[in-house]
Amino acid sequence: MKKMNILRTVMSVAAAMLVTSGVFGQVQGGADYQPIPGDVAVAIDSVTTGTTTRLYVKPDVYYHPNYTAVGLWTLTGGFTWTWNVPVAAGTPQGEVNTDVTVDVLWGAANAANYNVVVTETAPAGYGGCSGDTNVYVRILATPTATYTADNPGTIIGANLTVCEGDARLSDIVQATLTGITNLQLQWTLEIATLNASAAKDEYFDLDKVSLGAAQAFAINRAGTLANPQESGINALTFDFDRPNDGDYTAIDPGVGPKKATVYTYVINGVNDRISRKSDYLLNPTAAAQSWTWYDTTAETIVIRINPAPVTGPIYHIPNDWNN
Repeated sequence: MKKMNILRTVMSVAAAMLVTSGVFGQVQGGADYQPIPGDVAVAIDSVTTGTTTRLYVKPDVYYHPNYTAVGLWTLTGGFTWTWNVPVAAGTPQGEVNTDVTVDVLWGAANAANYNVVVTETAPAGYGGCSGDTNVYVRILATPTATYTADNPGTIIGANLTVCEGDARLSDIVQATLTGITNLQLQWTLEIATLNASAAKDEYFDLDKVSLGAAQAFAINRAGTLANPQESGINALTFDFDRPNDGDYTAIDPGVGPKKATVYTYVINGVNDRISRKSDYLLNPTAAAQSWTWYDTTAETIVIRINPAPVTGPIYHIPNDWNN
């Protein structure tokens, strides 16, 4: 059995009669697909558990001289490609014995590197010869985002109700992330004052100037084109924005005394570089609003600031009463 390199760029004599070596460096998948060096025994392809991605194999250039853009990606009849995907790694989707591509629904995350092998077999008229090549695939867990544990003196990691000026209000609100670098995060910050019934009555932007009585966010990273998510996060912690003046305070809306004010942070989802790459079949144009988001159960931290009572005067019976 001869060993065929699916990604070799050296053409056979027969292939050279039809196209250039530059054309043979391509596959029918387009420019986004790149060749994998042959005989590499480490994980080259990383995918996110639960996603479906596609692998291409380049057919032998001698037997398939028309498998080029010029040749309309024509395969010589009778050849088969058998994809061997370890059961623990995932499940091939559709027919896996007749095509140079395979779509795989990947299984659970695992520290192991799974060896995916494809065998090209010629029909009897060509002697029934076969050759194979392989790629090692690593399956990664989905990314996560959660609030960093509460740590008085540094981090607000749980709901907090305090009086204005409390020392804890110098702490930050922080998320702890898992995943591969270049993460994206969906989150919001709402700043609102409370009326006497503890209901939200007015909403504020980061400089604490009112946005009005209708619900609105001071920051809205909702993951749409209109409100883009935080992106390019390369650390595994993320510090959420504070108000522009750097302080959590009870807000005076300008029509009376200060009111109790709540600062509500909500994490809505996360993705990472590998999960976005694993979305290629679903989002080949990399549309910002079309990524898959993970850990999407909303997580909330509410910081409530209560103003100090502004106590009025003491009343008494005046000394000149009934004079």
